[in-house]
Amino acid sequence: MSVRFFYIIILSTVLISQVMFSQEENRDEDNCSNGSLDLGFANTGISFGNSQNWNGIRLNISDCNIRTINGINITFWQPEKLTNSNINGLAVGLSPSAEILNGASVGFGVVAGKNINGLNIGLLASVAGGEMNGINFSTLALVAEGEITGINFGGLAQVSERGITGINFGGLALVSEGPIVGFNFGGLAQVSQTGITGINIGGLALVSEGKITGTNIGGLALVSENGITGINIGGLAIVSKNEITGINIGGLTVASSSGITGLNLTLGKLLSGNELKGINISGYQTESDLVTGINITGIWTKIEELNGISIAGYNRITGYQNGITIGLVNFAEFLNGLQIGLINIAENNPVPFKILPIVNAHF
Repeated sequence: MSVRFFYIIILSTVLISQVMFSQEENRDEDNCSNGSLDLGFANTGISFGNSQNWNGIRLNISDCNIRTINGINITFWQPEKLTNSNINGLAVGLSPSAEILNGASVGFGVVAGKNINGLNIGLLASVAGGEMNGINFSTLALVAEGEITGINFGGLAQVSERGITGINFGGLALVSEGPIVGFNFGGLAQVSQTGITGINIGGLALVSEGKITGTNIGGLALVSENGITGINIGGLAIVSKNEITGINIGGLTVASSSGITGLNLTLGKLLSGNELKGINISGYQTESDLVTGINITGIWTKIEELNGISIAGYNRITGYQNGITIGLVNFAEFLNGLQIGLINIAENNPVPFKILPIVNAHF
């Protein structure tokens, strides 16, 4: 899984405003003129021009080398050098920008060298070199090197290196190298390296190297290396290297290398490299080293050890059967229980009880 690659692709296609900002930052401070027409006293009142520090209402064509603005800041063009700048209040313009934006920011692109805090509306994109906190809206993308936190809407995507937390909507995707936590919706996918937690919906898939926990719905699949826990629904498959636990519904496959526990349903295959435990229902095949509980399979089961009840067209227990099997054909290497079916084979029974019709038993 290449979360970083996905991050770079989205970043390069939608963040025109960030590119312009980074180019302007390289200009020398000496190119900035701080001339302004000020109506007020002690840097307070109304300012027209590139005043560095101001309290009140400030209007400027393009900000360059500003320091602290408190109040209403209106700009009409892209910013120039904005190192160590802070805007506290309402920032409005083509691309409201500062190192730190606190309050409300509205423009085609909203860009912060570090953090954006408050109400943030970037009609095209909102970009933070640090964190993005508050109510964050963009028709294309929200992108932060730090964490995105709050009520977050990205028409196409939300992308964060540190994490996404809150009520999170990405028309196409939520992508984070950190955790995704809260009510999380990605029209196509949610992708996280660290983990996904909460009410998690991916139109196609939820994919995480970390654990997926909560109410988890992937239109096609849920995929995790570190485990899936909760109410888990994958239209085609639920797949994890580590344990899958809870109510697990996979259209074609529920598969884990470590184990599956709970109520496990699929029209296709239940596959566990370790233990399959609970109530297990599959339309085609069940295969596990160990099955504990009730197993119902349409066609056939292949189990090394059974502790409980297995119902299938063909039950094949390659090790110990401790319990009951019901099927057309039942086979057990070591039977300790009851077989009910047309043909019942217990390898540990003496002749003529090794192969019997209807019922076979060994206790």
